[in-house]
Amino acid sequence: HRQRFAVRPVTEQLADPLLELDRPQDALREYRSALMLAPGRRGSLIGAATAAERIGDAKTASAMRLQLAARP
Repeated sequence: HRQRFAVRPVTEQLADPLLELDRPQDALREYRSALMLAPGRRGSLIGAATAAERIGDAKTASAMRLQLAARP
């Protein structure tokens, strides 16, 4: 049973501005932390895929997009 968060995990909240500040490596680290707390969370998966694309990590970006597509 998955825990539902009423608010975004703090690590996701930190990752979003890091991505906006063109710090995708740092953002990806924070999105991954958020996904440890809330596996499959849509916002974290999208952010992680975007950050991975920006650093040229196609494998991670693809894996995140596959997880996103597999969500119910």
